[in-house]
Amino acid sequence: MSAASPARSTERIVSLLWVLLASGRRGVTREYLVTSVDAYSLSPSAAAFEKMFTRDKEVLKGIGVPLESFTVQDESGFESSEPGGETRYRIDEDRMYLPAVPFTNGERLALMRAESAWAGSEIGHAVVRALGRVDAGEDWLEARSDSDHEAFGVRLAGADRYLTELGDMVRDQSVVRFSYRTVNAGRAEDRTVRAWALTNPTGVWYLVGWDLDRQQQRTFRLTRIESEPRVVAADPGHDRAPHRPADFDVQAVHDVVSGQRQPASTVLHLATGRAVHLRIGAEPTGNPTMVPKGWDEVRVTYTRPAELAGSIAAAGPLATVPDVGDPLRAAVVTLLEGALASHAAPQPEYTLSTPKRRRNRRTDRDKVAAVVDAIGLANRRDGISRAELAERLHVGDRELTAILDELWFCGMPERQFAGQQFEVLEQDGRIRITQAERLSGPLRLSVPEAAALAIGLRAAAGIPGLTDTERQDTASALDKILAASGPEVGQAGAGIVAGFDFGPFTELAGRLHAAVREQTLLSIDYHSATRDETSTRTVEPLRITSEGGHGYLQAWCRSSDGRRNFRLDRIAAVRETGETFEPRHLPVDDRLFTQHGDEPAVTVHFAHRIRDLAAGFDPERTAVLEDGSVIAEVRLAHPDYAHAQAARFGGEFRVLAPQDLVESTVDWLQRARTGYVTGNSPSPGVSTGPGPAA
Repeated sequence: MSAASPARSTERIVSLLWVLLASGRRGVTREYLVTSVDAYSLSPSAAAFEKMFTRDKEVLKGIGVPLESFTVQDESGFESSEPGGETRYRIDEDRMYLPAVPFTNGERLALMRAESAWAGSEIGHAVVRALGRVDAGEDWLEARSDSDHEAFGVRLAGADRYLTELGDMVRDQSVVRFSYRTVNAGRAEDRTVRAWALTNPTGVWYLVGWDLDRQQQRTFRLTRIESEPRVVAADPGHDRAPHRPADFDVQAVHDVVSGQRQPASTVLHLATGRAVHLRIGAEPTGNPTMVPKGWDEVRVTYTRPAELAGSIAAAGPLATVPDVGDPLRAAVVTLLEGALASHAAPQPEYTLSTPKRRRNRRTDRDKVAAVVDAIGLANRRDGISRAELAERLHVGDRELTAILDELWFCGMPERQFAGQQFEVLEQDGRIRITQAERLSGPLRLSVPEAAALAIGLRAAAGIPGLTDTERQDTASALDKILAASGPEVGQAGAGIVAGFDFGPFTELAGRLHAAVREQTLLSIDYHSATRDETSTRTVEPLRITSEGGHGYLQAWCRSSDGRRNFRLDRIAAVRETGETFEPRHLPVDDRLFTQHGDEPAVTVHFAHRIRDLAAGFDPERTAVLEDGSVIAEVRLAHPDYAHAQAARFGGEFRVLAPQDLVESTVDWLQRARTGYVTGNSPSPGVSTGPGPAA
């Protein structure tokens, strides 16, 4: 162990890898590893060594190293399955390296879209590793710089803490236990579930499985899981924990969770010239004699009744459902009454504090994989450029320097094999790594890595706005990945179904995405919630993305001379101008909503069911209550936004401060509720407020 390098896990695990590679098929014993790997020899006890060794083996297997154990009966090395022999460990080099997989440029772009889909998540690290290994083409960097994969910014995962662990459990269909809080539950309860599938309708991840305690199929929202999921033994009677049925229909789960129903229609009364967001896609009924003065009557077709009820409630006194027998009317009234009841309840006790920011830290698996992949990528060719290596490892220049510095301390353990550590040479713009010849090329993908890439490709095939040729390229790239990875990857991916759900705005999202990629200048008619009016904007479309269950077009608005976000459900019309534009830079990790700093501070109570929405407001201070709900101090661009959200979420979004906003919210809700009793027209000057960004 080098004096300059303390007992770091990366150095220890890479040293273990090199000792195992040097031993060949004969393998090595635990005792040999203790004397050869410095960190093992310094273990304070046998139990400490066992714990460290077990974890290191899992890391190596997790990055695709085919580590295996076997038994020998005598010094001849004769392998046997009989008990009582000596256990040894080795690496099966025949299964270690990834075969060369040639990709067309179209397939390469499909792989980049699959990688982009996982960006910002722990799974994203695995997909970056996988992509760096499978595509060895020397024109990869040029192809990436010309790629349009950043034009679609919707992600498959974000802050779902347990997605990686549950993905492994679903692949094995393990029985898992975790603490879970249902809606309105006073406390979390332990649940024991056979993990069948993971799916993300409307952008939120759910675990689907067989609940052993209730003996039913159940669905669990990941943001409501409050403890680390852990694998437990199933009951002796395997029929109490059945595996995923062969006819399991994940689409049915999608429809239930997203609220998708068969198309239906309803009639709305809207204040004349107001509630513009409800007029988009609606048709006038042409029956003015039956409509009160100051109101218009329109017919709206919908497939998600709960979503529409929330939108009607958010319009407050500017919209009503006139038919007393319409289930939508009852749903809207329930939301308004729930909001009023929550604002009349006693305020909870809380103390706000600055929230801890979760950092997407790289695990031991990520760090070791970066070192091993750097060697494999450099060895596959005669070195690799610094820029390409950084891009393939998905790191910045500073982090790449740290990886290369760490390589100097890796290799064969220094105490036993002095002078057999790696050497990093950077010359003529290329990086070469010597004394690392035992790793002759990129490792074969592990099952989790290959499965994540396959899931990303399946999702990428459904990106709105792709051409038929691009979808075919995505399918052929997937076929090549599965062929290079083995049938177990296809089986592993069967239980994880991900996609991009824009609901009734899928066609619009596709059209806008195509305009982003083709750099087509657009003219759009857009409803501004702040002024409750529609205006025409000339925009340079930059990216399609989503936030809080809504799709957005990020664009440079020439009318406002600035970058703006346009919610898809508020775009009434899109027209191509026939002009193109030079694209402006839009950072990949750019936040969709940014505060200007002069917005008033508002304290909001987010009930447990919607508590994950609080993070989208970038709260300055927060408090987590015993019931799992969150109180957050946020900044809102317009007070009417608070009114609308209080109604939309039926009391699960409660304004706590300032007092004048609490009072105006209650007054607004009372007038909205009264409209369903008297049918009165709204008071002038009432609006539905903007979203969390201007």
